[in-house]
Amino acid sequence: MKAAIERSNKSNKRSQALKGILEKQGIEHTPEDPIKGMIEIAGQTSSSRMVNFGTEIINKSASSAASIPQSIALFHGLIDKELGRAATGLGIDKAELKAWIDLQIEVPAKTILTLLRMMQTLRLDPLCEEISFIQYEDGRWQVLITIEGCSKLLNQHPQFNGLVFTQAEALIDGVPEWIECSIYLKDRAIPTTVREYLTEVRGENAIWQKMPRRMLRHRALQQCVRLVIAKVL
Repeated sequence: MKAAIERSNKSNKRSQALKGILEKQGIEHTPEDPIKGMIEIAGQTSSSRMVNFGTEIINKSASSAASIPQSIALFHGLIDKELGRAATGLGIDKAELKAWIDLQIEVPAKTILTLLRMMQTLRLDPLCEEISFIQYEDGRWQVLITIEGCSKLLNQHPQFNGLVFTQAEALIDGVPEWIECSIYLKDRAIPTTVREYLTEVRGENAIWQKMPRRMLRHRALQQCVRLVIAKVL
């Protein structure tokens, strides 16, 4: 029940944020029957377009169709602003960083914006392969802190006090069933420990076939670093 309430609250917050963006662009919104709105979308009405955000319907007339490219321009403006800040903060040439970003043609703009902001927060350089993108089987994109990035974050952190890997005795095709990573911080009584299971993270690409133990160890380290960074930021 609690999880359902939290998901509902998050959904409402996203809806309000999206509604706010549309309001700034002069698009009116009125609560209507969501079923009616979905029927009008399916019917491809010529007079209006109905956009469904949560339980509210945003009625957008044909004359406001220009707002779509305006929204795209707004997003790209945010990316350009964050790109300049990230380049300045890390001492990177802005043109080089922009060239790298431009190569990520399949990555959604929202994910690119997330990476640029994480660059500034964590001071990770994508040109040195410290932070990048990963696409999952369902097509979803996410920012990835690479092994190089994890190593940099740990070794530069003043409270870092070492790490230990532990692996299962049971094997799957000669590879440990799981590997644990424990990261110790000087200001914490117990380490942060994460266990990753081979069957859950094993990939089909060549590097997984060639070095499965190393890749499993990398996954454990990356997930453990994510928890540690979340605690100390």
